Amino acid sequence: MTVWLEVALQALPSHRLEDRTLGALAGELGRIAAFAGAASTQSRLATREIPLKASGWRLSVDTLDGARTLCAAQEQGAPIPGFTRYRTFARPASEDLAASLRDFAAADDALRGPLAKAHRLVAPETGDSNGLEREIERIEWRIDAGGADILATLETSAPALPILRLAALAVDGSLDAVFSLAGEVLDAGPFAVASSAPDRASAEAVHAARLELPRTATRRAAFTAIAASIAEQWFGNEAASRADFNAGLGDEHVHQLRVGQRRLKTLFKLFPAYADDAWNTRVAPGLKWFGDLLAEARDWDVFTDKTLPAYASADDSAARWQALIAAADVKRCIAREQVRDALASRRYARLALAFVEWLARFSSREDEAPTRFVSYAEKRIRRDFRRIANASDLRTLAAHERHRVRIHAKRLRYALEFFRSVASRRTREDTAALLGQLQTVLGEANDATVAAERLASMPEATDYQRGFARAWGAASAGKDAQEGERLLRSIPRPRVKASI
Repeated sequence: MTVWLEVALQALPSHRLEDRTLGALAGELGRIAAFAGAASTQSRLATREIPLKASGWRLSVDTLDGARTLCAAQEQGAPIPGFTRYRTFARPASEDLAASLRDFAAADDALRGPLAKAHRLVAPETGDSNGLEREIERIEWRIDAGGADILATLETSAPALPILRLAALAVDGSLDAVFSLAGEVLDAGPFAVASSAPDRASAEAVHAARLELPRTATRRAAFTAIAASIAEQWFGNEAASRADFNAGLGDEHVHQLRVGQRRLKTLFKLFPAYADDAWNTRVAPGLKWFGDLLAEARDWDVFTDKTLPAYASADDSAARWQALIAAADVKRCIAREQVRDALASRRYARLALAFVEWLARFSSREDEAPTRFVSYAEKRIRRDFRRIANASDLRTLAAHERHRVRIHAKRLRYALEFFRSVASRRTREDTAALLGQLQTVLGEANDATVAAERLASMPEATDYQRGFARAWGAASAGKDAQEGERLLRSIPRPRVKASI
């Protein structure tokens, strides 16, 4: 058994197929001193995954030069996009694969449980596993980086983009070494931090995954799991936006990227003590820069696709709005292009790596005072609920004050998503649903206010259109405040099941 640390980087797509070959990418890596001074070996192997029900475990049969090897790996800790800490086990496989799997399971106590039934997953007649076999082309380097021995593996398996894995034994200094080398690669070559599913080729936007935190989890472990889940949404949408080279970044990618950033901001509102100096200096400024770009692009999306068409539909002459919609679309495209350029920039690549490194270091530290997250979640949810429950009548509040209520409602809804595994059924269903409706209603009023200000700054807008937007905003504010007040007072108090 061996414990490894690994950083995974994915090659960026290119419109030229020759740019995606291992040879071309190896040439890019050769410009880095650490790679230029290291000998490389090339190989081609076949790997067949054997599906396991044990969470966090992977099992495969690898065939290289006619020799078959059983390989098992167990992830340790929450799966962080771009970073893995794992244990590995390997054993030669005979012609009787089922027998080899039984022997493999018996070889180590750690394998006994997860591999106990693996031998049933192979066909007795042929000895083949039920998984799909993939051909992998691979180039490997052994790199001495600051005293740490790093195994750099560049590999590809069609149709996925090539992956560069930087792995080192989990010893003192190896974490520094793999992230330092990863930074050099991002500065020099066409790579980005890999998502949790680097072989994913879908261009569909990635939504937030449902979290099921164990009730026995500590507060630190809960934070790590939530942050890792948010990272899956973040990096998943980044990868999805690149999956279709021609279509590129879509409005739903922008939206889900922004949702991910907002959820991350909410997480640190819930766990403020974890924002240390490294976070505040190396990660937070980049998130602010990237978040502002996403907010601008998303606001133009809403303004162009929803607000202005609604104005046109309500007016007696929809045609008079078409020129303004076209002008807004130009500005929306500019904002979208700024996000696209940011995603392709070295600054963003460094931000993504800094986030992954911070989370990897945080998750690896010893929890000196472990406490259950359940009681902590109960206190935070109770506090956030009081913030909205104690708000004055929404119909009497100024627009910016109602917007603050909306922000608190959104944060409480995200908190309930994070802590859903310890919330009562009524809280998961009724309270969360009403919070979502309140957020939507108050959001529409805020969108109308922002739209009126945005339209007023557009030289293409006429006085009539500016007046129309102001009147719409005033009417929307009154209507939505009344509906928001009704929803707010109907929200049941969230309940957390504190006992185990």
